[in-house]
Amino acid sequence: MEATPGTPLAGPGVALIKFRTYQMPVFMDRSTGIVVLHWSRQIGKSFTLAAWAVDRLLSQLQKYDTWLITVLSNSRDNGAEFNLKAAEVCTKMGLAMVSEDTSPDLEYANMRMEVRITVKVNGRERIGRIKVLAANPRTARGFSGDLILDEFAYHEDSAAIWEAAEPILSSNPEFLCRISSTGNGKHNMFYRMCAGDGPNDGTPFISASGFKVCRVTRTEAHRMGVKVYDPNTRRPITPAEARAKSLDKRAYDQNYECQFNDENMALLTHDLISAAERSLIVIDEQRWSAVSLARMFRAKGDLYVGNDIGRNRDLSVVTVIEKIGHLKRVIGMLRMSGMRLPAQKDQLALICKLPKFRSYAGDMTGLGLGLVEFLQEDFGTYRIRGVNFSSTEPTSDLIRAEGRKAETAKVTEIMATDMLHCFEERSIEIPNDQELRDDLVKPEKITSPGGKVCIAATRDEAGHADHFWSIALAIRAAGDNSGPATFSRVQVVQRPAGNLGMGKFKSGVFL
Repeated sequence: MEATPGTPLAGPGVALIKFRTYQMPVFMDRSTGIVVLHWSRQIGKSFTLAAWAVDRLLSQLQKYDTWLITVLSNSRDNGAEFNLKAAEVCTKMGLAMVSEDTSPDLEYANMRMEVRITVKVNGRERIGRIKVLAANPRTARGFSGDLILDEFAYHEDSAAIWEAAEPILSSNPEFLCRISSTGNGKHNMFYRMCAGDGPNDGTPFISASGFKVCRVTRTEAHRMGVKVYDPNTRRPITPAEARAKSLDKRAYDQNYECQFNDENMALLTHDLISAAERSLIVIDEQRWSAVSLARMFRAKGDLYVGNDIGRNRDLSVVTVIEKIGHLKRVIGMLRMSGMRLPAQKDQLALICKLPKFRSYAGDMTGLGLGLVEFLQEDFGTYRIRGVNFSSTEPTSDLIRAEGRKAETAKVTEIMATDMLHCFEERSIEIPNDQELRDDLVKPEKITSPGGKVCIAATRDEAGHADHFWSIALAIRAAGDNSGPATFSRVQVVQRPAGNLGMGKFKSGVFL
């Protein structure tokens, strides 16, 4: 149905642009002060709010000469997308409008985009604007009119933004606010606004904190006609099939099924660990047993070694993985407590000399630097690689699947995510050992209110998740999600023979 300039997008109870059932309550709501959209990704929330914004301008311009709607977006790409959607709605309605980007540069913080609508009411020209800005407390204090918080859960400081915006909204009964996002954990203002039991089909409900919420999962959107396609075959599939194919089930549930991940939770659950306890080997203490060495010598698959290096406070743990196809089986594991580095090197050398040994990844942060260097001298930098736990690397596919937009991530987060993937896909076998099990549940994924992620592990008398990182390093050595170029190679410095056992050690460097 066509609309003429100056005519709202909806007549009495009927929308002039076609919407799905779950979109209608949001678009038709012209009176609620604040509405929160907790929607799955890729089901049209930007288009719905863009259409609402255009309709809102047309309605308000019947009463006022000008009207402003400010959109605070979490990224330049998302801001441009919202601006494009608003312009698309105007074009469909045949409205006189101008869409422009007046940003002084390409920096997100300086983003300034605008859709400007001109209509005539009783012969007088009136102007409405939809202005898209970077989300921060400064821009939240500068608006006057309606406010849209786009992808609010991903705003860098959502609490401060809301603290700045709420007094302005409260100052004028004409000002309306619409908030939309997919979930991003529980440490942000979006979660506090929309958490609570309610329907998942778009039927509005009141959250635990008293806000009107519209929640729509992918499953319910699919039931109402939204298609889901296999990313590889491009054939239609169901949401259940999409979840089964996803690399990260918890990320899928948050992005598509409106569940909030608890960021401060153990990466590996007891159920995941129990399902992987299929290896019958016994973990060796202090030195490799003859049985373990014989087992690894007879290995049919390639061997990859991970080594979390300790000396006094922490254990040194060596994990040897046999890789056969996609299966990674822990074929040997050694715990060393209070052992000098030369003695640790001797135990590692036994594995590096095995016929099926392919690659070693060791923690070269601090204490481990010297050990990694000396192993490289004996076995080559192409097989012995060090990993600096404090470094960052390009964001992995698994982390991007969670919706993260950052270009880099901590190497510990990348390794932990890769390891979690192996456990979720049931592609790893580990020994049934209580100390190992206790260690595997220590690391937690902690997300700050600003969205920054770190992997932290509790320390107790048994160590600091030494087994966890040893396995993670072995998986990294096997190279499932990080190629050889992602390892840090240590420059080898020539030293007199035998210096490993006799030199002094200080701050991670042999002197």
